[in-house]
Amino acid sequence: MGSCAKLRDLVTETTNIPPKEIMPTPEERLLWFAEYEKTKKVTLVCKKFNISRKTFYKWWRRYKKSNQAFDSLQNQSRRPHSNPRTTPDHIIQRLKMLREQTGFGQKRLQLYLSIWYDVDLAENTIWKILRRSGVDMKATRGKRRIVKPNEPLFPGDRVIIFVKQFQKPINKHQYYYYAAVDECTHLRVGKVYGRHSTLSALDFIQTIITALPFPIRYLHTPIDNVFTSVATARSKTHAFTVNLRRLGIKHHVPTQKQSRGKSYLERMKKFDSHESFLLLPFNSVNDAERTVRNYLLDYNNKQPRQQLNMVTPLQKLHSFEQFNFVDAIEVT
Repeated sequence: MGSCAKLRDLVTETTNIPPKEIMPTPEERLLWFAEYEKTKKVTLVCKKFNISRKTFYKWWRRYKKSNQAFDSLQNQSRRPHSNPRTTPDHIIQRLKMLREQTGFGQKRLQLYLSIWYDVDLAENTIWKILRRSGVDMKATRGKRRIVKPNEPLFPGDRVIIFVKQFQKPINKHQYYYYAAVDECTHLRVGKVYGRHSTLSALDFIQTIITALPFPIRYLHTPIDNVFTSVATARSKTHAFTVNLRRLGIKHHVPTQKQSRGKSYLERMKKFDSHESFLLLPFNSVNDAERTVRNYLLDYNNKQPRQQLNMVTPLQKLHSFEQFNFVDAIEVT
């Protein structure tokens, strides 16, 4: 019973907490100074108005410094004028632009910001910035852009992957060339691998995301065990497809009938390119990688394409206002 009585007394004390002290108004502070002009004694003023000497001198100095302006006696916010940890405006603008283009949530936006702009923001920070900007974060799926067959393409709408062999072994070992082509801009990304495997394909995805300055919506791959299960058409449990889903990329694999169709083969020829370096002999892998890099730099930045009305893939990318900041496409 004693403990219950103590608990009851404690509850009574906490419920009888006096209200928070109300800040004096500017008119009341003027009365302080009027009384001080009469008496010239701070102690009497503080005693009469029940304030401390520190409070009096704080407002007295502020009042005199402003040439006795009435506005100087207004209550001011204690919020700091600047915060060194505030997210810069240019990063906020890039975040908003990326959100408008992709409709991604904070988790995927964090991934693309770290890859493209080397910006590390917490998921909670991204959510707060977008919410403060008036973006409805609960409508993420509804704002995702749907790519329709006859609609003009936007960079990243459809990216095709090709896999080719080097005709001659390098150091008695067979190597493979992975290439990805954006259907809208014809920008090309490539990399040399010593094995044709799902691990190589997963690594190449990271290369594509890092090299291309725009998000990818659909990724088209050939019918191959590396990219999908041949036994189960368009498998949703394959490691490659699962990784794409995590990155917010939709995976498209043609059926056996589609891959043999005339229209599909003609479409692939538009984006496939004859890489002459695949026929050359190389003394080392470094020589092959250097040749591939030089080829891609020339292809993306200097070679006009007939399918693009005789402009380079980089110039085609610059035709979209939001990608004017890209100087050159480099693949390392």
